[in-house]
Amino acid sequence: MISQDSRSGSAAAHGVAEALIGILPRLRELHGQTVVVVAGHSVLADEGLRHAFCGDIAFLRYSGMRPVVVHDGGPHLLTRPENDAAALRGYVAGYVQRELVGLLNDRTPFAVGITGEDGRTLTVRDGADLLVDTGVVRTLLDSGRIPVVSSIAYGSDGGIHHLEARSAAASLASALGGSLVLPAGSGSPTDATLIDMSVPHAVLRHLHCL
Repeated sequence: MISQDSRSGSAAAHGVAEALIGILPRLRELHGQTVVVVAGHSVLADEGLRHAFCGDIAFLRYSGMRPVVVHDGGPHLLTRPENDAAALRGYVAGYVQRELVGLLNDRTPFAVGITGEDGRTLTVRDGADLLVDTGVVRTLLDSGRIPVVSSIAYGSDGGIHHLEARSAAASLASALGGSLVLPAGSGSPTDATLIDMSVPHAVLRHLHCL
């Protein structure tokens, strides 16, 4: 005799199988594409959303996409001294980024953290213009890695600049020729995909039309 629990488990497994079969055309369409995704305050401030977000990024990588994550300083950055370059770098790249990279690498061993300073990936010139050098990021993508980029830029004056993650991601996506996924909000590029990051697995739900 088949128990109720067995029937429920079988039905759940069947539902998962149908969902996976349903996204096969989308997997083929997205395979090999570069997508730049912002991990902003809403993701970084909530443990459940962080885990869901990292699961989504891992799924994208395993399904053949080339994800790049750009993150900001998290919800507590305002308590940090922005005029102290060492403290800013240590917090954003040393604490916020390391936690995000660690969560990603719990799911896939491919995440590598860099800042915009590394390889002069992001350079602020004359205090305003943002220059992008994609060399380091492309090297990581071509080796199958997931670049996780802190939105800290090198300054042509020798200092560092903490950038708004949306603008950093938009510039990086444009230079890479990739798609851009941002948390819903104002002031976004017209070619960006905006999603509600407060919904668990929002990235996966949108890109794979679930």
